[in-house]
Amino acid sequence: MTSAPLLDLQRVFDLSQDLMCMTDAHTRFVRVSASSARILGYQPDELLGRKCLDLIYPNDLQATLLAHETVLRGAQVVEFENRYVRKDGTLVELSWTSTWLAGAGGAGATYSVARDITNRKRAERLRESQREVLQMIVAGSTLGDVLRRICSIMEVFDADARCAVTVLDGAGGRVRTAFSPSLPSRFLSVVQDALLGMPHGACAHALRSGRTATCADITKDPDWRELAALGAEHGLRACWFTPVFGARGRLIAVIAVYYPHPYEPSDRELVLVQAAVSLVALAIAHANAQTQLKESLTRVELAQAIARLGYWERDLSNDKLNVYGETTAILGIPGERSVSLASFLGVVLEADRPALIAAYSEANRGDGSAGLQFRVRHPDGSVRYVHAERRVIRDESGRPTHIIGTMQDVTERNEADRERQRYLTQLAALAAAARKVNSVLTVDELLQVITDIARDLVGAHVAVCVLKSADDATVECCKTSHSEKYTSVAPDSVLQEGRGLTVSLAAASGRRIGVLCVADKQSGEFASNDERVLSQLADLAAVGLENAHLYAELEERVRKRTAELQESNKELEAFSYSVSHDLRGPLRAIAGFTGLLRDRHYETIDADGRRCIDRVLAGTQRMSNLIDDLLELGRVTRVEFRRRQVDLSEYVRAALTRLREASPERAAAIVIEPQLVVDGDAGLLEIALENLLDNAWKFTASRPVAEIRFGALAADGVAGDENERTFFVQDNGVGFDLRYATNLFGVFQRLHAAGEFPGTGVGLATVQRIVQRHGGRIWADAAVDRGATIYFSIAKGQQ
Repeated sequence: MTSAPLLDLQRVFDLSQDLMCMTDAHTRFVRVSASSARILGYQPDELLGRKCLDLIYPNDLQATLLAHETVLRGAQVVEFENRYVRKDGTLVELSWTSTWLAGAGGAGATYSVARDITNRKRAERLRESQREVLQMIVAGSTLGDVLRRICSIMEVFDADARCAVTVLDGAGGRVRTAFSPSLPSRFLSVVQDALLGMPHGACAHALRSGRTATCADITKDPDWRELAALGAEHGLRACWFTPVFGARGRLIAVIAVYYPHPYEPSDRELVLVQAAVSLVALAIAHANAQTQLKESLTRVELAQAIARLGYWERDLSNDKLNVYGETTAILGIPGERSVSLASFLGVVLEADRPALIAAYSEANRGDGSAGLQFRVRHPDGSVRYVHAERRVIRDESGRPTHIIGTMQDVTERNEADRERQRYLTQLAALAAAARKVNSVLTVDELLQVITDIARDLVGAHVAVCVLKSADDATVECCKTSHSEKYTSVAPDSVLQEGRGLTVSLAAASGRRIGVLCVADKQSGEFASNDERVLSQLADLAAVGLENAHLYAELEERVRKRTAELQESNKELEAFSYSVSHDLRGPLRAIAGFTGLLRDRHYETIDADGRRCIDRVLAGTQRMSNLIDDLLELGRVTRVEFRRRQVDLSEYVRAALTRLREASPERAAAIVIEPQLVVDGDAGLLEIALENLLDNAWKFTASRPVAEIRFGALAADGVAGDENERTFFVQDNGVGFDLRYATNLFGVFQRLHAAGEFPGTGVGLATVQRIVQRHGGRIWADAAVDRGATIYFSIAKGQQ
């Protein structure tokens, strides 16, 4: 080559990202691109003169020699792949394209371009490994085998790594088991439990953060202090942990990778472990699903016995079924090896034949797998349910040639499914029954309700419920329930014949208090679920009976308390009569004689005597008012409550009109919110309003203009029960010190001297009693010389 072409060739060599080289007939490098440093780890001048065969991985040498000979024989372009040993001892996988360039005088050289395909090959091997693992999962390999294979694959990709997978329990906090192809079981059992229990460190961080966490050097990590000796015993210096999460984000496993030297994972290794995470999650999920499936199948088998199973095969070139196992017994036909389509369809119920013929046609067309359920009639006339599955077998060209399948008698399974559905329906009915039982409060009615429910619940014609005495010797109560099949039922015959189900009624102490019996099932025989729901109903009945007894005791207590209250009311009425008559007699005498003394001798008595006469008369009048107020207080407590719609605004307007007429000289500004209507006793509410308004009028007497307002608070204007409504009477009177507000509603409690404002101290106590009888409450807000506001609430609805 001339210098100019060589210069151009060198420029191409220097710019190429791939490895470009020229070798002579003896495979010695004569020209190498600068990319050799990156791909092989050798500078170009280190390779010149060396044989390329010296760098080839021994296992690939034979194939490379064959490719080289093909190039020397003059093949235009030869493509091949091999592995080279880099300068640092690692392997690099290369894809070569080579051709022979002839030179002058028979000389020449091989011109080659190599592309680094290490990552591609790694990805291909990873995908192949993933397919292998998936095939193991599908094939039903054990979880331990699958997880150990995943660890082995990781160790193949990283020769220094030692991998383990720790599977956790359902809560994600305890080790269930651990698997590793290379780590001793002793190491796994000690280390995995310890690491999961450590509150700090790489493993704990991985569990908390959900990301891979590393411990670059076990000997320098204080959290590994207790286990460092064990790690050293097995030649381990570094580790990293990656959590594996299952459905709903639940922690199900931890992948641990250990190294014999201090180390932190590279991005390539993190990608590898993420692939392993997906496989581990899938393997555990599949294993759990398989376990659950096995458990479910076991429960079904224990509940109804193992079903008979038959196998069959059909050659699509004819209409013959080759049958094996229990197939002929399932179909109810003679025990022959081969069954014709006509014989097969002959035992199938006519209603199910169209679906079966359609499935037969689909199978002839080679349509995929399918399942079908149909009914057959046996020679004895019984009808059995059969479930069939099929799979299509194809030849090399994809043409369907055979169909294989199974048949299973699922009559008992279907019956179990129907019974399970019936049991769910019974449970729903039982829940409704619980609400009904809890609403009945008499023993007699409750027993009848329980008896009716029991008969409907299990589908019986007859039900009997008997409640016995404490000594179990006598019958306290007996109830029966029957369908239209019977006109009457004798309880003794039902209980003694033993032709039904009988469960005991037991008190909370465990003592037997009665029995519940059902007989003559409307369809079929009583099943275990019938007895189960009947026992649950008996438990409900026992609770209901206890509640009914407690309610009866409570009713008796209420009756006694009511009688005591009535007696107390009679005594109070007698006392009121005594106050009204026995006390008023002497009081009237004192007032009468003092009045005569004033009328006849007033002028002859000196000033001190006149003052005494006036004070006696004022005292008797005050005593009379006090007696009236006390009688009024007692009356509002005892009077019968008569509910109706009451317009409080009208009562307030009438009361204030009377007050203004009694004191026409006073100026007043009155505000009444209209149409404030409540449900209550009109007479009692009138008394309460009159007392409140009398106080407002009285305590505003010293004001030039009395300001009195009556209204209602908005629903959000006061903190209280949403089932009550709040009203207020507000004035600008003398007010009072709020510190003494707790004394305001007591009998004979006054916050002002009698000389300042007249009154007996009973009015607000009367108001409080009336408000309480209306299910409400009363309170005050005031300040000295700044007026007062009395609030009271009335409950909505019935009290």
